[in-house]
Amino acid sequence: LLGFMRRWRTSPGTGIRPEAAPTSEQAPDPRERELHDQIKAAPSGNRQFHASDLCRLIGQAAYEARVLEIIRQFGCPRFTATLAVHGRAVIAGEIAR
Repeated sequence: LLGFMRRWRTSPGTGIRPEAAPTSEQAPDPRERELHDQIKAAPSGNRQFHASDLCRLIGQAAYEARVLEIIRQFGCPRFTATLAVHGRAVIAGEIAR
């Protein structure tokens, strides 16, 4: 039985057919790319430290205002906006990476 299975799996015409790859990828939206670049500037694993450092530096109200500004500008969820706020702060030199 094992010999049959070995021959069956390696016989021509029974290999796994690769799926057709998409022929045209859409170019990323410039706004989406900008948001992604901002998020990438600050590691998300440190997000609690970034939030506390930034709140201590600029205050809770200003932090919330920045998050709401990102949400309005990009139409993204709150979590994504907080990561972008942290990235902007790292880029501006307000907090450490």
